[in-house]
Amino acid sequence: MLDINLITLSFQDEGLERRFRSGYSRRYRFQSLLAMQVALVLFSLFAVLDWLLYPQLVAQLWSIRFGFALPVLLLIFFFLLGRAYFRYGQQLMSLSLVVANLAIVGMTVVIPADMNDVYVAGLMLVALYGYTVSRLRFVWATVGNWFGVLAYNLANIWWGDVSNWDVFAGNFFCISTNVMGMVASYSMEYDSRRGFLLQQELRRERSRLNTVNKRLEKQARTDELTRLANRRSFFEHAQEEWRRAQRKGNCLSLVMIDVDHFKRVNDRYGHQAGDACLEQVAKVLASHARRAGEMAARLGGEEFILLLPDASSDLACEIAEAARSAIAATDFIIAPSSGSVGLHLTISCGVVSAFADDEHTLENLLSQADRAMYEAKRQGRDMVYCPNPAPGEVEKASQHGV
Repeated sequence: MLDINLITLSFQDEGLERRFRSGYSRRYRFQSLLAMQVALVLFSLFAVLDWLLYPQLVAQLWSIRFGFALPVLLLIFFFLLGRAYFRYGQQLMSLSLVVANLAIVGMTVVIPADMNDVYVAGLMLVALYGYTVSRLRFVWATVGNWFGVLAYNLANIWWGDVSNWDVFAGNFFCISTNVMGMVASYSMEYDSRRGFLLQQELRRERSRLNTVNKRLEKQARTDELTRLANRRSFFEHAQEEWRRAQRKGNCLSLVMIDVDHFKRVNDRYGHQAGDACLEQVAKVLASHARRAGEMAARLGGEEFILLLPDASSDLACEIAEAARSAIAATDFIIAPSSGSVGLHLTISCGVVSAFADDEHTLENLLSQADRAMYEAKRQGRDMVYCPNPAPGEVEKASQHGV
């Protein structure tokens, strides 16, 4: 069940009602204006009927049609072409129904009672237009069209000489048309409001799904323990940076990192304590990858890597040494079952640098970084191993001022 007033067809939530009305106006503006143009043309063409049926009264009928109704209707249409449509469109279009109904009722007064049946039918045409074609909302269509029924009866009471039977017949058809029109208009607006709510719900659900997808995507690219980039995210980013370095002819450096004797931490204090150490190591490493394009990632277990675009071998070694020194100086606090303990850990780093050209590939650079890291371990751990760059790389580095 929609949360609306079933009589006026308006949402209880004022904000929701404003959004619906704004959307309704934008959605049906073209149809409403087109319908009114067609109505103006038909209203003018019916002047031919005045002339054919009542040539002796054509002056009076045309004064009502062209002297009163059409100028007012054109003025309303002129206002509807501007911004007034979005603020007062419903009221102005309802007013156009009132004007058209008044004009037709005025003509029924001018025409002899025994000859005005055709113009009573005009009230039904206006009702059909108001309830369906114009896309007026239910309340305003009802107000404009029932005003016509009221005006028809008041005109017959004050000025008409129509028999009671003719008044009854006229009311029967006019009221029946209005009742059926109200049902149609009510149904169309009710469906529009229900569709609007479904669109709102779909939009909220889509937003929620986008949020969930972004969170899942982030989780898929982030190491759950350390919140660093994971292996997948690292390789995707490394490929992008390698291609960028190829386009610009820049150097790219890698620092492969492994926590020394980490198995001993897990064996002595448990995996929970080991995880706490890895989290703290990750924070230190992340603080050394701050420039645009740089990345600290966890490849798995106690193995990490730093990606340093546009960094020469010397700069990469400096960054690796700064990270190693920071790790060595950090008191890693863990909380095994026996209480808090401060540990001192060390890391072994292997640094490689290369210019991204046809002679090198990212895969080769990764293999070299891995070998350099193991060389650091072989030479005693807690150190940074920086192999000398190839002669071609030294030459390119001097040309680039690296």
